[in-house]
Amino acid sequence: MISSNSKKKELLKPRIAVVAGEKSGDELGKKLIHSLKGRYPKAKFFGVGGQKMISEGLESCFDMDRISVMGITEPLLKIIDLLSLRRQLKKFLLENKPDIYIGIDSPDFNLPIAKFLKLKNKTKAIQYVGPSIWAWRQGRLKNIEKYLDKVLVLFPFEIESYKDSKLEVSFVGHPLAYKYPEEVNKLTMKKKFSIDSKLKVVALLPGSRKSEVAKILPVLLETATEIRDNDKKTLFFMPFANYNQKAMLKNPEKYNWINFSVGNSQEVLSFSDIGIVTSGTAVLEAALLKTPSVVVYKTNWLTYKLVRPLLKISFYSLPNLLAGKEILPELIQDQVTSSNVLKAFYQLDQKNYNETLKAFKEIHSKLKSKGPDLAAESVVETLSCL
Repeated sequence: MISSNSKKKELLKPRIAVVAGEKSGDELGKKLIHSLKGRYPKAKFFGVGGQKMISEGLESCFDMDRISVMGITEPLLKIIDLLSLRRQLKKFLLENKPDIYIGIDSPDFNLPIAKFLKLKNKTKAIQYVGPSIWAWRQGRLKNIEKYLDKVLVLFPFEIESYKDSKLEVSFVGHPLAYKYPEEVNKLTMKKKFSIDSKLKVVALLPGSRKSEVAKILPVLLETATEIRDNDKKTLFFMPFANYNQKAMLKNPEKYNWINFSVGNSQEVLSFSDIGIVTSGTAVLEAALLKTPSVVVYKTNWLTYKLVRPLLKISFYSLPNLLAGKEILPELIQDQVTSSNVLKAFYQLDQKNYNETLKAFKEIHSKLKSKGPDLAAESVVETLSCL
């Protein structure tokens, strides 16, 4: 039998499993690991993550991109590979004997792992970025609370979804709210990047997944062409998430007036006056960087047909959900045409711009919660109960 003193000594160097399956999760994981290392310098981190988590010392079982799928039909198309990866990860985690398991977002992949470890070794489990039960599939809650010890949510409106649950839930704020200053001076940012302050800068973000880019990219290019035809002095920037996605651009010489780049979407948003952005974390980044944007989203048609009737929300984009009203125009699925995007773009640019900036400031303040290290503190609390 292990004495309490021995156990406390062991927990000075805890074994912490962290699993992320998306680019945004990799960012959250990096900050979490960095903060936890400050409290536990001898901690061992292992699981699944991208380059950012790996740079903080995570031992990754396999490439994070292999589980980066979304929707209903997309995971089904990769079900054999996903099940194989899940088995591989379970074996890897059992061999490494974690004191705690932290799943970051990707709940459909992470929750079964948390369940497995809970039943196998009674491992404490935290889900960082709660499942979207506020949007759909609220029936999952009864099952979730059997295998999780705590849920850390990024948005204050999520707390309401857990009001009848025994599960411990904490609003820890959003890390991006601390990353960016509440006041963003576009003139200063343009000067920093040697951009003429008199020119209007438009950010075009086609998404972070290959399937998104394939559907959104042609519409963005067509819309940008129409905007440019009306004003040759407008500057356009299109940052891709990676080089594979940039390679999807056909005939780039036709669009030599667009500044294409890779991996610098946040930088582009910081000096852009307005944007057309694919729905997701990038829209929240646009809001925090004070770049009013038209929100577009297009997914597999079958996924959309299956999910749309189940949704309980009035808006898709996070800024609109946080504001409780439409502050950004949203175009979904068949609405995503160049004519519709162009109309929404000019409506936002000419009529609703200043009102949108005011709403962005309120959102930024709301997302700060009690501090950037709150998520790590919540993990420490759980570890201290072992």
